Amino acid sequence: MSLQITTQTVNTWMPKAPASFAEKCQQAIDVIKDTMGRVTVTSISNSFGKDSSCVMALTLEAARQIKAETGKNPIVRMITSDTLVEMPTQTKLSATMSARALEWAQYHDLDVEQVWVQPDPADHYLAMMIGMRGVASVPGSDATCSVNMKVRPMQKMQREFAKAYGAENIAVLIGTRFEESTERNKNMKARGESANKAVRQESGSLQLSPIADWTEADVWRLLNGTPRTTGFESLDYAPVILHYELIGDSTCGTLSIAQTAKQNTSPCAGGRGGCVICQKVDDDSGMNNLAEKMPQFAPLARLSRTIRAGHNLPENRNFTGKTVDDSGRIRCFSNSYSASWTRQLLAWVMSIDANEDDYAQAQSERRDRKVERRFAPLMTTENLLMVAFQWARYGIQAPGAFWRIREAIAQGVRYELPTDEDLANMHARADKKMMGKTFGYLHVPEIEQGKPRFTDNWRDMVGTESNCAPEIMLTDSGDRAMYRSTSGMIHDTIETSSLIQADLSGFESDTELEDFLWWAASEYAGGTKTHNDEMNFLLRHVIRARNGYQSTLADYQRQNLVLQAVNEKGPVSTLAQIMDHPLFVSAADTKTQEDAASASKPTPMLIATSNAPAINRTALAANTDAGQLDLLFA
Repeated sequence: MSLQITTQTVNTWMPKAPASFAEKCQQAIDVIKDTMGRVTVTSISNSFGKDSSCVMALTLEAARQIKAETGKNPIVRMITSDTLVEMPTQTKLSATMSARALEWAQYHDLDVEQVWVQPDPADHYLAMMIGMRGVASVPGSDATCSVNMKVRPMQKMQREFAKAYGAENIAVLIGTRFEESTERNKNMKARGESANKAVRQESGSLQLSPIADWTEADVWRLLNGTPRTTGFESLDYAPVILHYELIGDSTCGTLSIAQTAKQNTSPCAGGRGGCVICQKVDDDSGMNNLAEKMPQFAPLARLSRTIRAGHNLPENRNFTGKTVDDSGRIRCFSNSYSASWTRQLLAWVMSIDANEDDYAQAQSERRDRKVERRFAPLMTTENLLMVAFQWARYGIQAPGAFWRIREAIAQGVRYELPTDEDLANMHARADKKMMGKTFGYLHVPEIEQGKPRFTDNWRDMVGTESNCAPEIMLTDSGDRAMYRSTSGMIHDTIETSSLIQADLSGFESDTELEDFLWWAASEYAGGTKTHNDEMNFLLRHVIRARNGYQSTLADYQRQNLVLQAVNEKGPVSTLAQIMDHPLFVSAADTKTQEDAASASKPTPMLIATSNAPAINRTALAANTDAGQLDLLFA
């Protein structure tokens, strides 16, 4: 949820028009210094792109000047969100420039630290898409990707700062500019952003946009500048410049407001730096330019194009909702990606990573020294196990599907990405009109009523005295860890973890982890076990869940049983199969049935229990559509 911004201003000083660029830089530095003087901690939201690099340069110089003038050493924290799916050159750029900034700060004896944040494991972009929890953020849709991978991690860290220092003692510096795009201009004005005054947020902290009034030319003038042109000595920003040259020097919203409005309504018109699989652009020219100049990244660019091409294909969508309403109905609409499409995406992603591992291994053997991968893994083992858990949790994939793909990759099978002709054909068959439309419901009247309860017979039978008891169930003293909820129910530690995550800390070596994965595959790849068996197995050994998640697991256990019963009466893998299913009722027929049921119900009369007269209340039909879409459900 976005924070509401008040219009309370802290600094109302208005500078005169600068006579030179050096004076323009110093004016920005002066505003930063004034803001720093009002707080304990100054944080920079730093992606190490061109704009945030400018803010970093100005802030470091402001801190240096304050120390030189007053002897005080301002606390500066650079917060950078690693989305885990960054362009390889962006990842390298962030590490390089962070090291340079810290070295510069150390030379000047400044209190500057780098803070790295990451999205929650459930919000990993590929794990979310492939795990059937959600779909890609595309032009015209909400930027949930940015919220999950950048905003929430940043906000979490800011809350940590607030606990330590008090929100009113924190200033947040950001690199937004009015000129970037029409949408950015509008949003900045709505938030009251300014380069000349710090704005008090609803959270209590201050926010300043030091380069809000700068043009793109000003930004490049600083990054290419010298002490003679900028008025101060700063870092060498050659890596930033090289990064933008590699992606074609065309990033999100670099055109003027008039040009952006004329050419594209999206704030991401053209290429951009950032995520390697960004889908918020119709054509990722930045990534394509990078792949042309550095062919080792070509598979990453093609994967991104593949996700884009398959997004609106009806056969690539799952049409069964992930919840069962109180009337025993499953809504049928295009929500997450289909079982077949997510299996294919997983196979492609794992093949890309395996091919890169093979390359690094071959180069290491040839050179007789360790050669690192040329880009970070698209998905780690933890990310992959999150997919395994989500597939078991939702019960839409065939049992054991994850383990069969993993075993195939381990045995040397590699899956080729689509050709240009394949991608063009996918784009031609796309149908946006089917996205989000409700086609009807699968009616399952025999569903168990009442609040479901999470059960795992294996867990209940195994005690601490058994050699089979997993460590996740034990305290440091070896006892089974328990806690009592406010409702009086007793749970073990599986429900007290703060996040949904794959925890591999119990494995002492890679060999031990591989043995576990082999064991899991041997147990579940055959597809003879149920989804609930697989889900409970993962929960016992590698998946930790947040507080109160037991009730959610119970809902998914019931959902799995319902889907199992539905599949026994007929397959529901495609929309055609669903509409031919004996339990399917179209949206129009469902509404007719609801209207008839509502009309036939007598108006209830509540018995008066005091001198007040009895009250007539009209029974209202429940809107069961709300809450069905589970694209962001943890």
